[in-house]
Amino acid sequence: MPSITLQAGERKYRYLWLKYITGIDLSRHCAVALHGRYSRHINETTREATVELDEFPHALAWYLCGVTSNPYKWGDNPHLALELAPRHTQDLTVHHLTVHLDGVRPIPFTDANIPASDPHAGDRAFRTCRNWQFAHYLRARGVPDVHGDRPRVTTLRPGNGQGELIPRPPRTVSTTSKGPETPGEGAVQRQAGGAPHQLRLGTIDQATDAHKSVDVITEHLGRWPDR
Repeated sequence: MPSITLQAGERKYRYLWLKYITGIDLSRHCAVALHGRYSRHINETTREATVELDEFPHALAWYLCGVTSNPYKWGDNPHLALELAPRHTQDLTVHHLTVHLDGVRPIPFTDANIPASDPHAGDRAFRTCRNWQFAHYLRARGVPDVHGDRPRVTTLRPGNGQGELIPRPPRTVSTTSKGPETPGEGAVQRQAGGAPHQLRLGTIDQATDAHKSVDVITEHLGRWPDR
């Protein structure tokens, strides 16, 4: 199971979060530019934690972000984007965070993927936001730009950079117990009246493979800033 271990040291944070990225919204900057759900195990009070990245069944990538306090310093805000990388291990320091990665690896990104034609390209609040920069990194790799706090389900068909909104899928019912369940990696469930389907952790490679399509459930659970 891929995991991330972090030690926060003595640095104080106004916000510290790890997000399962399932989509993007380029109309906004800060955390809301990245659709997805937040890990339950990391927040501004965390000093040390190990998180197995199986809390939610869908992720194109993961994003670790911190906003410093006392004093606030933009340059000290840690940002780390991650993708699935079986058997990869790595130790690194992201500003004041000490991080150990197992089964995932960093995704390097800059503002180079922001096109001059973007209506917010000249806005400093957008341009300097690392969350927004990473959203553009994903957009350049075919992830559709879907606006709104709680978009429904985006079916991404890689290779043509197009996506469409479809209704939420039917409630899934466990084949071994009563009622719905939240599947982990490799869990097989049966849709009501349908055939079993496999749910698994996503990767950037899946999202750019022209021979696959990825169903991305996008939900936004907060409005924490990146700045």
